[in-house]
Formats: sequence, C-alpha cells, structure tokens
Amino acid sequence: MKKIMMLIVVSLFCLTGCGNETKTMTCTRSMNQNGLGMDLRYEVEYSKDTVSKVKSIEKVTSSSKDVLENYKEAVEAIYEPYKDVEHYNYELKIDGDTLTSTLEVDYSKVDTKKMIEIDSANAQLIKDGKIKIDDIKAMYESSSVGATCTK
Repeated sequence: MKKIMMLIVVSLFCLTGCGNETKTMTCTRSMNQNGLGMDLRYEVEYSKDTVSKVKSIEKVTSSSKDVLENYKEAVEAIYEPYKDVEHYNYELKIDGDTLTSTLEVDYSKVDTKKMIEIDSANAQLIKDGKIKIDDIKAMYESSSVGATCTK
C-alpha cells in the first residue's frame, strides 16, 4: 500500500510540476562603431511560452566621459517613470570607460497594467498581463536591437 501511495504522490508531482520547466533564452549583440562599443545581453526565463523574468545587461564603452554621461542621462530618463514599480529594478553605473545598465523585471509579479499606463508602447508586448517568448524574441532580433537569440 505504501508503494502505491508513493507512486501516486510522485505521479502527481510530475503532472503538476514537471511540465512547467523553466527555460532560459539568451540574446546577445556586440558592436563597435566610431569609438563607441556596445555589448548587449538579455536573459529571458520562461515556462511553456510565457516569460517570467528578464535580466538585461547593456554595456557602453567609450574613452569620452561626456559620451558616457550623456548615455547615462538618456537611460535614466527611460527608467525614471518605473522607479516606483515593484519587481522592476534597474541600476546604472559608470566604471572607468564603461557604462553598465542592468535591468531585472519579474513579469510573474510586476504590475503590467502600471507598465502600460507609464508607456502605452508596452502594450505591443504585454497581452493579457503576459509576454509570450516568441514576441520578446522577435523584439530582440528586430532591426532596432539586432540581437541573436538562442533558446
């Protein structure tokens, strides 16, 4: 009887949890142009076809402090409206000749309605409070970002 109960418990565990395996897609792009270098990396966690978390690390390198400060100001202006949104966390820092922008969003917990209120363009990606992995992949691989993604 104990063996049968154990088999049922293991089966139920697999039926409820094993099918929701979390996977990671990584998208990257590097470029150097006119003394400016960029290294972009996006790590996207998803289960089935729904995105749960995104971590982006974008690095800009330049020998000009003014260029780095200008980029920092531009990125701060983009992130500023989201500063009070829980589960939407970002950090910007200049270290030597590199500006690093790190963004982490937990889409399983973040208020996606608030994100759309802040910027209506978010509605192109967020549908019914969720983001599909194929949609975010298409965004990162688009000509505006130009990243290469691997699942």
